[in-house]
Amino acid sequence: MQKFIINEKLLAALDEYDKRSLLMQQHGSLGLPYDGNLLADVNDDLIYHVPIYDTAHRRFAAFCAFTEAVWYKEEDIRGMGHHFSSHGIKDEFDWFMLFYLFRLCGSGINYVPRYKKDHIKDILGTHGFGNFWIVDSILKDKHTWPEWKQDLHNRITPFTDNKGYLLPQFTFEGETRGHLRKFILEHSEGLVRHIYNAVTKNKLDIYQVTDLGNEYLNNAGFKRQNFVLTAFAADLGEYFPNMVNPKGWVYAGTNAVRCIKAIFPKVSPKVKEFEYINEVLQFLSNRYDLNPIDCEDSRACDVVRYFQEYQSEDHIIKNNGRRMYNNSILKQTWGHDKYYDFAIKLK
Repeated sequence: MQKFIINEKLLAALDEYDKRSLLMQQHGSLGLPYDGNLLADVNDDLIYHVPIYDTAHRRFAAFCAFTEAVWYKEEDIRGMGHHFSSHGIKDEFDWFMLFYLFRLCGSGINYVPRYKKDHIKDILGTHGFGNFWIVDSILKDKHTWPEWKQDLHNRITPFTDNKGYLLPQFTFEGETRGHLRKFILEHSEGLVRHIYNAVTKNKLDIYQVTDLGNEYLNNAGFKRQNFVLTAFAADLGEYFPNMVNPKGWVYAGTNAVRCIKAIFPKVSPKVKEFEYINEVLQFLSNRYDLNPIDCEDSRACDVVRYFQEYQSEDHIIKNNGRRMYNNSILKQTWGHDKYYDFAIKLK
């Protein structure tokens, strides 16, 4: 028995969002040729002008720009890979360490984007290439975890821009600062090695990698890292699908769960939450020809922000001080008041 009910009006709005954001991914973000007027065909200022809503496949989101560039090098479809064309990362375990540490350090987020008006200053000033010390190490022809570790040990300047809820909380007795650095230098390798050894023996789903990592952390006296470990496991599913199943079950984030519950409510409160969420993600995966982890991000999490018309102050600055609004079919179907009442309640 299907575990969820479909709200047809909301599903129609999601179908509309899928079509428009896919257009922006292919012909805006990725720059593929388009025979038509992209602005007119997208017909949505928020999707067209705010580079959050231009993604269908997770690998093309800004937070994967670095992983795509360093993995594909000259073949990176975004064109950033040429910066890393000479790197020599060969060992699987080095890749595992790179992906985990990138997610632990905030996925290259920039809290102070380095741009002047509409001009991006350099590759290190774009989201996805923020202050992450291994980017600097690779650009200096250092291609292994021992070299990256030594660089971090010697580094005086900040090695990550990460902060807030993304940053797992570490506390080491007797230390007043440098907790994240200490965890990376002394404990991260054991965690990643534990996961690496497991997935080289048996292929796991993304959620199983998350569980495996959290179990290790708990046994070592650390807090869980659901967000970081799920992102890391998703990278493994993307680049090592022989080890981690990219089509498997996942743990959904808070925004994704809000979207799923609004559009696809449970048939009964007795339905188990994890099974229900993943059945919906599989439904979306089949409908939009994406993997479940893609849908968790771009067809659930991003959709909540789209309905709420989220955009940062930096987005507004880049859009010459203009705040953008969506053109969702729900505004025509429901009217202004009902639409914004719905959007507010998604918070």
